[in-house]
Amino acid sequence: MTTPMIGLIALLIISLVGWAIAELKNKSITFTHSEAEVEGEEEMREAYEANGNKELNLKDLLARNSTKGYKAI
Repeated sequence: MTTPMIGLIALLIISLVGWAIAELKNKSITFTHSEAEVEGEEEMREAYEANGNKELNLKDLLARNSTKGYKAI
């Protein structure tokens, strides 16, 4: 009866230590977007606004597809 309790307590301690490490990493590491990511986001926003501020459905995407094999060249 004591073995399952010891295992449960050990699992709880391991999870709390892991959680504390994750919180410390979250506070110490700052995330910033690269210039390429910012440019890509601007391109996506421009394409979104060019389509009347609506997302394209699959039919619209296939109609505007520019990768049709040799026909694209």
